[in-house]
Amino acid sequence: MAENVNEAELGRSKQSVTPKDHLLHLLNIGWNPRSPLIQKYAIEHGLTRELEEAVRLSKA
Repeated sequence: MAENVNEAELGRSKQSVTPKDHLLHLLNIGWNPRSPLIQKYAIEHGLTRELEEAVRLSKA
């Protein structure tokens, strides 16, 4: 029998997140902004300017 699990305990946000928010989150948790996956994500979602800005701010 399956146990009832409180969704808050699953560790996943139930709020919708924009691609920009997701990109910034990945950078905040330590993803390299020059990694191929980050670059691809930024291009696919039109976030190259935001990625460049985040890199610039992180160096300041």
